[in-house]
Amino acid sequence: MVISTMANAPNIWRVKIFTEIAATGSVSVAAARLGLTQPAASQALKALEKWTEAALFERKNNRLALTPAGAALAPRARAALALLEEGLGEAAGREGAPPSLLRAMSGRRLETLISIIRHGGFANAAKAEGYAAPTVHRSAKDLERALGAPLFEATSHGVRPTRRAEALALKAGLAFGELRQGLAELRELSGREAGATVIGAMPLARAHLAPAAAADFAADYPEHRISILDGAYEDLLIGLRRGETDFLIGAVRENPLVKDIVEEPLFEDPLSIVMRAGHPALASDDGATAFAKYPWIAPRPTSPLRRHFDALFTWLGVPAPEDVIECNSLSAARVLMLNSNRMMLLSDLQIGYEKSAGMLASRPHPAGQVTRLIGLTMRRNWRPTAAQKALVDAVRAQGAAAASQKRHPLCPLS
Repeated sequence: MVISTMANAPNIWRVKIFTEIAATGSVSVAAARLGLTQPAASQALKALEKWTEAALFERKNNRLALTPAGAALAPRARAALALLEEGLGEAAGREGAPPSLLRAMSGRRLETLISIIRHGGFANAAKAEGYAAPTVHRSAKDLERALGAPLFEATSHGVRPTRRAEALALKAGLAFGELRQGLAELRELSGREAGATVIGAMPLARAHLAPAAAADFAADYPEHRISILDGAYEDLLIGLRRGETDFLIGAVRENPLVKDIVEEPLFEDPLSIVMRAGHPALASDDGATAFAKYPWIAPRPTSPLRRHFDALFTWLGVPAPEDVIECNSLSAARVLMLNSNRMMLLSDLQIGYEKSAGMLASRPHPAGQVTRLIGLTMRRNWRPTAAQKALVDAVRAQGAAAASQKRHPLCPLS
């Protein structure tokens, strides 16, 4: 999975100094507010400008004004600091984080904490990041000392991060994401490489929406890096909430308990009974008998499609099949169907290639138009860059095409 932390992350204290200069229009006033000398504040600003590779201020009317690059970075910097101050305050058991705590904070230490939690322990984090294990332990201890609060606890299963540590890692990951977005916007202004987007794709999106939208988008934004991740919804949602993934595409869950995400419907996806070409059930006049007679492939119990699968046999008035293989992988399900008489409740949109090639076929759902809602899932406070907005629009266009049953050259529908 794509890592949410930042390579060569900027010094957090320099970001704080930048926002103070932006607010006051003066290096000396910002330095006085933060208890610094003017040369120290000036040096910190120069170091941040070196990191961004852009001038962030220009002098106008005897005060410092933000350049276009500085104006692009400033809201991201403020958002990142707000997230860090909240997370650090909670971890330290305080209301917010005083400047002294931000000054003592190291981006590398926070990156280490995020990695420990993401990879499930110190040893795994050290291996994933290419560090020696003692280096990871030392960084974690330094972070605890800076906060003045424990972040790890000994359990019967070993040393585990506390809930405060997990909450801090979440806020820090989102803060680094804001700064990463800001850097991408600076590069957009200068006509250079315009950032990256990580898409979490559920089964339908992997087969059609995500690759089709990415292909359309890449024609206009060839320098923008796109990563398409697959996985179970639960794992993709964790990555989304941590800022490791930018948005998800797939079946909408409508979970009211998750307050930090928002779902945007794209289209209603009709479901069919899918099987290999030449399957005996294709010629049967009695669908109920045929569907009960043959073995099945079932979706995972936690997926929205599983509810439709269970409801199918209730509607038919026949017992649910006993010969069932649970499978959430279309590639694995394809092999199972091609080499047996197994059937699967699925979307025709997911098997466009296979139907065109004469490999798979389908029968309509016996209950008529039975659909599941497909949509986008995003963090509520996510602010995409201009390039990312264009990518989301490309996904929306694919959704509109699917809703109107238009064919896409990359994924013909039968």
